[in-house]
Amino acid sequence: MAKRTTLRRTIEVKGKGLHSGRESAIALIPSYRESGIMICASKGKNLYPIGDCELFSPGRSTCLVLPDGEIIYTVEHLLASLYGMGVDDAVVVVEGGEVPIFDGSALPWAERIKDVGLAEKDDGEERPINLSSPLLVEDDETGAWVACFPSDVLKVSYIISFDNDFIGTQVFSSVVTEETFLKDFAPARTFVRLEDVDELKKQGLALGGSLDNALVFDDKGLVNDTFLRFENECVRHKAVDLLGDLSLVGKFLCAHVVGFKAGHRLHLRMVERLKRLCRGDMS
Repeated sequence: MAKRTTLRRTIEVKGKGLHSGRESAIALIPSYRESGIMICASKGKNLYPIGDCELFSPGRSTCLVLPDGEIIYTVEHLLASLYGMGVDDAVVVVEGGEVPIFDGSALPWAERIKDVGLAEKDDGEERPINLSSPLLVEDDETGAWVACFPSDVLKVSYIISFDNDFIGTQVFSSVVTEETFLKDFAPARTFVRLEDVDELKKQGLALGGSLDNALVFDDKGLVNDTFLRFENECVRHKAVDLLGDLSLVGKFLCAHVVGFKAGHRLHLRMVERLKRLCRGDMS
């Protein structure tokens, strides 16, 4: 088993939330306890393991309800980066209620984690979840599903299919390591169809969205004055979202996880299945 790790030093950043549009500040602090990722809504408040939080998705993000009732929005890119970059133990302090969106990718988080580096801890070993049989959650109405298969490593595969010709059907698959996360997952940015933007804003979402923090597609192609970082950038970003959601089990997972036309709500249903598995309750 590998030694548990934490950050070598604190990371502090500020930025705008995608859905609230408000400024927030985040501190990622080394933790020398074998406690996993702990989170709180502001300095001085109680810390909670992310695995103990209630989870919900308004549709385009993942949000945590802490045991004290505080809500933290849009945690998936940050948590995917901690997970993908191999951080076992850390404290996350969120001031402002939502994690900043930056350029719409996980890359700013992953690069900061790489820059500060990881410290191995002598007092503990990382013990992953291993599956003995497959797990499946599905949406009967849409045909979407997420499945977990036994594996010796964490591997993520994803398939998306949109009626927009410039997104279309995309496939991505990769074993998750620090190197592959930084190179193949983290740079992929969040995306949206232009036709969906007004409806999101009516729902009180994407109030901080812009062409600087999301890829926007219309029926003529990419609206942004930029280039795709990957031909299949959209599906890679879905894989990032899935990793961030999987981190909410609270333990590292060894499995091949496959998503088909899914989203945060279905991801979180799989998270709940995995949490029950950890508790020994699969009813």
